[in-house]
Amino acid sequence: MRARVARSYVDALGTPRSAAPETVARFEELLHEEPHHFVAPAVVLRDGETLAIDVTLPAMSWTENLRWELVRDDGTTEEGVVALREAPVLSADHRVESTYDTRRVAIAGPQPHGAHRLTLIVDAYARAVVHVVVVPERAYPPAGRTWGIAFQLYTLRSERNDGIGDFADLRAVCRLLGERGAAYAGINPLHATFRSDPEAASPYAASSRIWLNWLYIAVDDVPEARDASVRAIAERPAHRERLVELRATELVDYAGVAAVKDELLRACFAVLASDAERLAAFDSWCAAKGEPLVRFATFETLVARYGRDVAAWPQTFRTPTSPDIALFAASEHDEVRYAMYLQWIAAGQLAAVADDAAKHGVRLYRDLAVGVDLNSADVWADANAYVAEVSVGAPPDVLNTLGQDWGLPPLDPRGLAQDGYAELLALVQSNCRDAGALRIDHAFSLARLYWIPRGGDARSGTYVEYPLDDVRGIVALASTREQCVVIGEDLGTVPEGFREKMEETGVLSYRIVFFERRLDGTFVPPEEYPALALAASGTHDLPTIPAWLRGEDVELRDRLGLLETPLEQERAARRKDWAMFLDALIAHGDLAPGERDDDVAVVVAANRYLGATPCAIVMAQLDDILEERDPVNVPGTSTQYPNWRRKLSTNVDALASDPRLRRLCTALNEIRPRDTS
Repeated sequence: MRARVARSYVDALGTPRSAAPETVARFEELLHEEPHHFVAPAVVLRDGETLAIDVTLPAMSWTENLRWELVRDDGTTEEGVVALREAPVLSADHRVESTYDTRRVAIAGPQPHGAHRLTLIVDAYARAVVHVVVVPERAYPPAGRTWGIAFQLYTLRSERNDGIGDFADLRAVCRLLGERGAAYAGINPLHATFRSDPEAASPYAASSRIWLNWLYIAVDDVPEARDASVRAIAERPAHRERLVELRATELVDYAGVAAVKDELLRACFAVLASDAERLAAFDSWCAAKGEPLVRFATFETLVARYGRDVAAWPQTFRTPTSPDIALFAASEHDEVRYAMYLQWIAAGQLAAVADDAAKHGVRLYRDLAVGVDLNSADVWADANAYVAEVSVGAPPDVLNTLGQDWGLPPLDPRGLAQDGYAELLALVQSNCRDAGALRIDHAFSLARLYWIPRGGDARSGTYVEYPLDDVRGIVALASTREQCVVIGEDLGTVPEGFREKMEETGVLSYRIVFFERRLDGTFVPPEEYPALALAASGTHDLPTIPAWLRGEDVELRDRLGLLETPLEQERAARRKDWAMFLDALIAHGDLAPGERDDDVAVVVAANRYLGATPCAIVMAQLDDILEERDPVNVPGTSTQYPNWRRKLSTNVDALASDPRLRRLCTALNEIRPRDTS
């Protein structure tokens, strides 16, 4: 696959844009690859397709035989011999040294789903190993017309947590939603952030998308926490007072929470050695996770020692394959093991929450971020998989007329096939695990990404294509393996044919009520929404409905200097949108005319409106119905606004008796009752 760099494109505002010639030239230089001289490193096949491989060899080899051996991922094997003269010639390349023919060689019949290895040998000419990935035509399908409620896990308050929502809080909310008829509990990405820099809180600029955020561990649920030595720490007056302070804050005090949790979890880790059964279970889990876990734990230990800027580390530690890395890990054995222990506990608690939720009729709806930080564990562990010289973002759109630079390094499209898409498959499958649905943030990344020269202006970038047909097959394979519905977040500049390809693959579209508009600005009626979609009243990047109705987000963006148009013009536009939105809800029969100023009534009506669509899933927002006014994130800001920190004003323990939540759940359950058959 040869990546293509777009010389021009149309942005979300409908404006044609030409990429700077120097940007195109630079990206093409970064993506340059020599044509393969024998065979491509990977082939992706669909159900029922014959295993056939295109091979390129000197024309004089046509009298030779090709020997092959297929090793499937279940360990079974098959082998055979094919006469090259029997393979049709697809093309001829007349090079200086010789003429090369490309022939299509039929190897075997249809193969089972999975990642297999095919060895090809043509004596005296070539030998290669090809990754053969067989994928289903479609992802795991949704069941009926269901609903759920989404929230940010860290925002949950409770009388027992450590100042941040955790897995025990999640279990409680899942049970409540299950009792109310919900099918999904939607949460933010659980990706591992930087343990030694807890204030770097964005779940969308993580250290690893494979491993988990340790701050979500419910310490009181850890078996080792029952030991007397750990209880002694937890029962100290100073510790109790500190927890009261952390729970009372309006914003998550990440550094404070991390300090409290770290002290207790280190005490738990010290206790582990005295429990032979638990220690054996831990060692077995670590062995199963293998080298990737060791690398992640080693990275965390290195960051704690040398800081987050990998370029400032001693040269010998900047690559995980350096001999000195093993020596460092050995010298920091306990710290590396502690990092692994945290991942073991987090994974076990997440799995337990998912199992418990399923018993109450609820599945987790997880979120996969578009990338990781440049100085992340994932990039350090496999630098060749990323392009560090550029960052990804988005061209100008309705929300950000200056464009966006997310600062995240993109996956290298050349490298995806080199390992048979193994890294991508592991990434998607790990995030489908313990979930009934997975939202892929900025799903356009499966087809193309907006690359920006690192350090350049967001408007100076252009699009680079990815092998969509292969990648969507990998997503479908991960989805079916884990029996997890996939939703592709397809907001913004939609590539031509993208939604059609996703529909063919059974990936749900992502429709936000405020963006579903006709050309005249009026709102699309429910019956015109697509069936293969998830419909929602908001996202983490949008204001809550109560704030939107009053234009509070406009006022906030003005205070932050993010408005490009005059404030009064923005206010007038919002008043017009507000009126049209409420008119649509009233016309559809979801809102009484006298309820236009009732926030709760409007939130319930908006979700009833979406509930009437044919969409497979409707996701309400917990922040909406609890009448939160401050956003959890303001796109385009970093230190100007406390993103990813604001807590809910309502305690988890009070949700069961909250009349607003009961009213929302009752409305959705009436229009989308759970199938109990």
